[in-house]
Amino acid sequence: MYLPVADDLGLAFEHAARFLVKRAEVVDGDDFKPFELSHTQWVTVYFIELTVILYLFGWNLWGARSVLFPLKLTAVHGIAGTLTGAKVESLILDPNQGGSTRMVGGWAFVSLPAGYIGSTLIGAALIFAGFDQKASKIAAIPLFVHLSIVAYWARTSRFTLLNVCFVQGLILILYIVQHAAFLRFLLLLIGCMNVPASTRPDDFARSQYSVWDQLDDKINESDVCAFQREYPWLPAQVWGGIWTLFSCAGLTAAILGGIVYFKNDFAEQYFDSQTFLPT
Repeated sequence: MYLPVADDLGLAFEHAARFLVKRAEVVDGDDFKPFELSHTQWVTVYFIELTVILYLFGWNLWGARSVLFPLKLTAVHGIAGTLTGAKVESLILDPNQGGSTRMVGGWAFVSLPAGYIGSTLIGAALIFAGFDQKASKIAAIPLFVHLSIVAYWARTSRFTLLNVCFVQGLILILYIVQHAAFLRFLLLLIGCMNVPASTRPDDFARSQYSVWDQLDDKINESDVCAFQREYPWLPAQVWGGIWTLFSCAGLTAAILGGIVYFKNDFAEQYFDSQTFLPT
């Protein structure tokens, strides 16, 4: 079974590096332009732009917030805490109160930034995979496992459990419809939610996961406020700026990587996706 993960990432970075130093790349006798977008890639980029705009305008609207909230991933804090010896007591994901991971023990300087770092990396990976149908099918598997971990820790919160199961159901349905032709768009939705999630209205807008988290500062405080409380030598605005830049870098890298490597059109991706777990 062929799983183009490590090789694909290596080729993407190689193409990007060659472009930046202005070295000519020749493929099949034609000039290869790694950042020239095809029609399929334009559709993906436009969808990402529309998604970010939708999140910005709808995140704090009552009805829209309830629809968008299940797309947040919240297990990264718990995973980091578990790896550092903490005991995860509960995980809450509520559109009115915000997200919260409650744990005892562990290392705060590891588990606290893990939310933004982990969410940015996961979100960037999902956006990168969203440029290709087969890559989306591959990425959906670890995403489903991640959501299962969230469901386990959130088993005492029926609302959170319902949200997680709803997203898992969407993944399963889209996985088997037309060889996952529409799964990529769900991954892009989740990726755009979790690359930028961290900003309060009165903080410096932190990007995507860091951005949405700051915009979502409710009863359960945002991680930026937690950073200021644990490390008061920097104000919340500075922490917000740091994580905003980090999230923006992750989003940019994911989009550029997808543009550089995934050059097939929709028809080619459709047939190629049938080589991995055909449905």
